[in-house]
Amino acid sequence: MKPYFKFILFCAISLAILTLWFYHREEYLKPSLVAHISNATTFSAQNALARRAAEQQTSTNAETSSTTADLKAPQTNSFTPQEKFRALVEDKNTAINFWGLVVDQDGNPLGGVTISGNTRTWYVTDTLGFDSRFPKVSAISDANGKFSILNSNGDDLTINIQKEGYELEPNAKRGFGYHTSERFVADSNNPIVFKMWRTNIHEQLIIGEKRFHVVPDGRPYIIDLMRGTIAESGEGDLKVWIKYQINAIGGQLYDWSSEVDVIDGGLLQEKDAFSSMYFAPVERYSPTFQYPEQPQQIKGRQRGSTHPCRFFVKLRNGKEYGRISIELIAPYNDQIPGMIHLKYAINPTGSRILKP
Repeated sequence: MKPYFKFILFCAISLAILTLWFYHREEYLKPSLVAHISNATTFSAQNALARRAAEQQTSTNAETSSTTADLKAPQTNSFTPQEKFRALVEDKNTAINFWGLVVDQDGNPLGGVTISGNTRTWYVTDTLGFDSRFPKVSAISDANGKFSILNSNGDDLTINIQKEGYELEPNAKRGFGYHTSERFVADSNNPIVFKMWRTNIHEQLIIGEKRFHVVPDGRPYIIDLMRGTIAESGEGDLKVWIKYQINAIGGQLYDWSSEVDVIDGGLLQEKDAFSSMYFAPVERYSPTFQYPEQPQQIKGRQRGSTHPCRFFVKLRNGKEYGRISIELIAPYNDQIPGMIHLKYAINPTGSRILKP
């Protein structure tokens, strides 16, 4: 092939490649970014574009003072990939308006409490990526214990609450999401309540942690929380049993059940991970906790467990209150057929305050 033919062929191929690249770069490059942001977050691209289109249509109508009754629906495909991507990112943010109420350990409003924290706001970077900022927010509770964080923007709010001489209740929720299925709906008439305790309040609690080895054949065990002991008979506070086939054959199914009874008292299960256990309730106690609630079978040599369960406990006909975390396990291992893992804090004075 003559040299000038080679040169012409090379130019033609190069031109075709460049044409295809310019034509497809907008079609493939930006959608890949959109897919990336969509996987990283859970907001809807279609909704974002529809809103953007509606805003654009409204703006156009206002400028032209159009009175045409037959307006066409907004076309989301009229946006460039860059605009689509920006709409996705900005749709992650929403208006944040938060109302809170701070009370002391007795439920009295607590003024002068310092609230600080930050929101999370998403934005498009100069290189058409996306990132987040964390603008600071702050407030001070008024004489009625109320505070608000208004006119912020983002998809998440995290706060800290401080006052000299007080401490926030343990496990208090401090993070609030404003987007997706966990969206927090703010309500000025129903503020989030935060309880703070005076740091000079201390109770002489009986605190302990025990691991008792048991035989899981359904026999009852009596646990004395004051002494931290377990026996198959006698007096105590809890009666506990686990039932499972001791010499189980691997692969076969066996019944697994357990129960915790309070002698002359009751249990109140704490299912809320953000609920404090500093102050025991008075009512809604049940004398028995049974696990599982429905019949359950597990394979031989497979471990069965209630998993750690937290309870308030009312003992000795309401003369004492406390809290416990208990887990019943069988089999535990080849040497230990059954295990009771127990943590407890009991106030022997009769007070319902459980702050150590």
